[in-house]
Amino acid sequence: MLNRKHLLTVVALLLLSSVTFAQSESIKYVISIDYPMGKKADYLDWVKTIVNTLQEPEEVLSIASYDNYLSTSPHRFVEFEFANALDAAKYFDLPEIREVIDGTLNHGMNLNTKIFIKRGDYSTGENTRGKIKYCYMLDYPVGGKANYISWVKTIVKDLQEAEGIKRITSYDNYLTASPQRLIEFEFDSVQDATKYLSNPVVKAVFDKSASLSINSKLDVMSLRGDYNKN
Repeated sequence: MLNRKHLLTVVALLLLSSVTFAQSESIKYVISIDYPMGKKADYLDWVKTIVNTLQEPEEVLSIASYDNYLSTSPHRFVEFEFANALDAAKYFDLPEIREVIDGTLNHGMNLNTKIFIKRGDYSTGENTRGKIKYCYMLDYPVGGKANYISWVKTIVKDLQEAEGIKRITSYDNYLTASPQRLIEFEFDSVQDATKYLSNPVVKAVFDKSASLSINSKLDVMSLRGDYNKN
């Protein structure tokens, strides 16, 4: 069995081996973490000691952390964004970064790492992050990806023009594992998110998405201020 503390290094090597076909595509690592019971404050105190180490390497374009708005599992997301797979591989193979990742195991629990490659389904939207992010993850049915993507092209305008949305970004799983697709809906407030998701047109899109996909899951995340390289 793979030792968990070396997981990111192994994944980095996998990325490095495949940069020939995705070197120019934006890559996002999403690490989900649960705070041990009663230890959230201790975890966040530790984070303050490693912020500079994580942000300093030039390979990483941005880092952002989120708490689960509903306080359910996963409690925390940490996102690392890179210009391409090669930069991601270099970053996670740096000794100081590996040391921090190893240290995470001593402070958090139920760690899980997902790697996504950015798609171009939606326009860029606003540059700044939204305070609230709805992370909608799903799998394509067997043989159904092309059909799903074709349908997406017909509803992009509806989703982007509905009142309340700040920006929408979609990703495919880099390693084709589950979840195979991530769509991020960002908002300035919970009120904006509620208004947006109450829109009949938007609700119809989500209902149709559920009929064209499987294993859908929604996490509601609230942006933290732990990092400033974003």
